[in-house]
Amino acid sequence: MKQLNNVLEHAKRKALALLKDRQKVLELLDTASKRISGGVSAIDTRGLTGKLKAAVRLIRCSIRREYLDVPWQTLVVITAGIIYFVSPIDSLPDIIPLLGFTDDAAILAAIFASVKHDLDKFIEWENTRLARSSPAPTVIDATIEESRRS
Repeated sequence: MKQLNNVLEHAKRKALALLKDRQKVLELLDTASKRISGGVSAIDTRGLTGKLKAAVRLIRCSIRREYLDVPWQTLVVITAGIIYFVSPIDSLPDIIPLLGFTDDAAILAAIFASVKHDLDKFIEWENTRLARSSPAPTVIDATIEESRRS
């Protein structure tokens, strides 16, 4: 457990430095997105993939100055979790089937529990933003929908 705490503290220090460099943050987010799309099964089974994707979007929107209603500490903690997730140096190597991703899942679950309020608030903001940008249904849409019901 001490080794894990040391790894996380190192990731937090790295996150603090990384968040000062927009380009490096974007590279980290791209790496995380690729790894997520690679199908990390232990994370999928714990229901963390959606939260991880939302966390990546939160950081991306924050550094683009699209979403500013997030505490600095939340950005640091989430970024540290993403660094840990993509880092080749885990407490358990990812090449060990299932066990290697289990520590990632446990760390991410703890991080998402600690920032739940901020992540939920971001997702709500994102959904509101998407709803506003969706075009209103047209007469043609209503006609098509009515014909489907018949």
